[in-house]
Amino acid sequence: MKPTKRQYLREPVDFVVTAYWEGAGGQACSSRLHARDVSQVGMRLDGGSPIDSGTSVYMDVPRYGSPVEAVVRYCVPGPTGYRMGVQFSSATKEPAQAFAENLDYYEVLQLSPKADMETVHRVYRIMAARFHPDNPDSGNQEKFLQMSAAYHVLSDPELRAQYDAMRGPERQRPLPLFRAQAFVDEKEGEVNRRLGMLCLLYAQRRRNPDHPAISLLELEELMSIPREYLEFTLWYLKQKHYIETTQGSDFSLTATGVDFVEEHTPANSMLQRLLQSVGSSYRQEPEASAAFVQ
Repeated sequence: MKPTKRQYLREPVDFVVTAYWEGAGGQACSSRLHARDVSQVGMRLDGGSPIDSGTSVYMDVPRYGSPVEAVVRYCVPGPTGYRMGVQFSSATKEPAQAFAENLDYYEVLQLSPKADMETVHRVYRIMAARFHPDNPDSGNQEKFLQMSAAYHVLSDPELRAQYDAMRGPERQRPLPLFRAQAFVDEKEGEVNRRLGMLCLLYAQRRRNPDHPAISLLELEELMSIPREYLEFTLWYLKQKHYIETTQGSDFSLTATGVDFVEEHTPANSMLQRLLQSVGSSYRQEPEASAAFVQ
């Protein structure tokens, strides 16, 4: 276990599992353990009682949705009891791997995969201060642990390279809100497509000011709207000077576009829903009368 455990990304976690095993005398044993980190192949646990190395255990892990079968690979005294590592059986590796891969570290820190190291450090400091469990206003332990796991990987060039290789090529997923009828109707659909595009570009500029542009292909994928429908939208927004074309033929929001989004969001329910959907940190205000780009 020791020679290979560093080959896999380990995510810090904090939840309780119940382990069951057969004792040396054939008796049924059980213990409540605290999970501390998890990888594709195993888990590190803390417990009050030792479990012999080589013991097969069955663990009730609510977040996996099914029992987990594993083998104890080591058990050593710890600060408050015993620290042990378990290796998943082949039947368990698939759900465990799915759990680990469901966490997108770039999404957790609201970073572009192209973000440089300085941006990674800066964004983490800001978000860590906001979500630290000691913050009485906005502390969130689960989110803080996810952010810490993401930062641990993305701030280390070697680990980040391994993660990027495992993550594979970035694929944009359509945002569910863009599938609504409001984006495909004739007149109303065009107006809402303008709003949607502005919100995507606004969120990108806020999230990654060093790389604020989005390609037409990415816009197609995020909005799940064919290119022929977006060309008129892009022409209109460029004529209004809300967006501009970069040297690489991508699109980014101008200062005029930023002003429009921030000025109209408090009174526009669609803008509020769009900004929330794309993960912008813009603070939403109470809904009022609608104001559209027209």
